[in-house]
Amino acid sequence: MSLITNFAGMLVAAGKKGPVPVVVAAANVAEVVIAAIRAHEMGIISDSFLVGNGNLIEGIAGEYQLDLSGFTVVDSPDDCNAARRAMELAARREAEVVVKGQMETSKFLKAALSRDAGLRTGRTISHVGIFEIPDFDHLLLTTDGGVVLYPTLEQKIEIIYSAIEVAERLGMVPPRVALLAAVDYVSLRMTVTMEIAQIVAMKSRWEETGAYVDGPLTLDSAISPSIAAQRGLSGPVAGRADVLVVPDVESGNIMTKGITYFAGGAMAGVVLGARVPLIVGSRSDPMETRLACIGAGALIAGQFGGDPPQHSC
Repeated sequence: MSLITNFAGMLVAAGKKGPVPVVVAAANVAEVVIAAIRAHEMGIISDSFLVGNGNLIEGIAGEYQLDLSGFTVVDSPDDCNAARRAMELAARREAEVVVKGQMETSKFLKAALSRDAGLRTGRTISHVGIFEIPDFDHLLLTTDGGVVLYPTLEQKIEIIYSAIEVAERLGMVPPRVALLAAVDYVSLRMTVTMEIAQIVAMKSRWEETGAYVDGPLTLDSAISPSIAAQRGLSGPVAGRADVLVVPDVESGNIMTKGITYFAGGAMAGVVLGARVPLIVGSRSDPMETRLACIGAGALIAGQFGGDPPQHSC
């Protein structure tokens, strides 16, 4: 697969892969409905489900003259119930991707990760942000953006595995994974750098995936070839990272919001580790970003949901 460098390319690739059925939970605003219909027109999704306030959804379709013939509207005005209904459809294999519409992420994920939902696997649930950034020549992945708040060493390994799989689906072959810290060297005073050294030292494991994994690296050393060169950092990852692995929820949240608000980036957020991809964009996202989110989910559908990789420390 060729390298996908922007959201437009991601949508084209999703269309070529073939349509998959999706379900949108709380599809109660125009941006969500229009994005879903556009994805259907592009051949990204097949006949799918819009769960939410049926009157609102039908009203949006009428106002914007939208054709809902490719969708089943499931009336469920309450957000929590809408999320549960969406997960039920996924558990019954009637949908291969679940998309968060106009509802709180916490409610969406609570429904998805409930034991009653039937979507949990043995894998660590983690978030991968796929960023399109102005003047940046390729898509950039970040993980974990807020599902695993303070990952253990074992959890971080599984988070890296999931991010590698997404990177490969986007044509990043081999994926270049940077483990971020505040410094570019291992320091006994900074526990995270020692943990990173342990992960990087698992060379045989990363060789099996075909990915390059390196760190600790600062953000600028990870993505800027000139900065990496100035600091004498070599190897295939420094200055050329595709995936940025953050130490914890605080650093991940600050970085992703910084990309969005200061750099003008747009994010397609995917939660992995359940039986289907869970798409968690922002409620303030425009239609174009919501469409990209659906495309990301469709592109990686069927890739996840199995048992976790077997490994030991």
